[in-house]
Amino acid sequence: MTALLVDRHLGTARAGDLAVTLQVRDGGVPPSVVSAAWEAVHAELDRIARAFSTTDPGSAVVQLRSGATLLVDDGVAAVIDRCLEARTLTGGAFDPWALDGGFDPGGLLHGWTAGVCSEVLRRHGLRRYAVEVTGDLACRGETWRVAVPHPDDPTRSVGQVEVRDGGVATSRADDAVDPRTGSRATGARQATVVGPDPVLADALATALVVGGVEGSRWFAHLPGWSACLVVGDELVWWGDAVLPA
Repeated sequence: MTALLVDRHLGTARAGDLAVTLQVRDGGVPPSVVSAAWEAVHAELDRIARAFSTTDPGSAVVQLRSGATLLVDDGVAAVIDRCLEARTLTGGAFDPWALDGGFDPGGLLHGWTAGVCSEVLRRHGLRRYAVEVTGDLACRGETWRVAVPHPDDPTRSVGQVEVRDGGVATSRADDAVDPRTGSRATGARQATVVGPDPVLADALATALVVGGVEGSRWFAHLPGWSACLVVGDELVWWGDAVLPA
């Protein structure tokens, strides 16, 4: 889990498998504004958990898996579009349609949820904040320093990254499936990605765990993106946002 290196903590909310933590650094914002923003985040989180559940028969994901034809809402349509974008960008290393059981956008859902919650805060007038969704982050308004966790012990770090107006995501091999084989990903033990888009950061971290260094050379050509891969006992760094320990 990616960890924020800050002290000010607003709160944590849970819905389904999603856990959202907010850090707000805006000064002079009335407590009523912050409370309203937090309640709106709760509402979005509940909606997202219902729509993207892989077990609730009424969710859009379960219905799509069953082959049903349905008119999805804008949020579900946006996630499908981002999945298509990520699949193309990664050459299929990220492919939610190739997973066992059918379509599962979980490989970018945390980053997408962080981005949605970030927009909720912005609409309420907040400007300096970080949203963490089950380890993936959307950071706005200033430079945030984030720890890169050790793959064997999340309480330790192998380095740090800096991000401003962007996203940070970490994926581990234990949580990722290679869509080409249906087996656990073996390209890297862990990948942490930093870049301007929290949704793509989540998907790219998953793809890097699948492809590893040799299978992910496309990443080095993406402008504005950085990554840290743990391959065996070695660290591989791309980009300038990563600060080794």
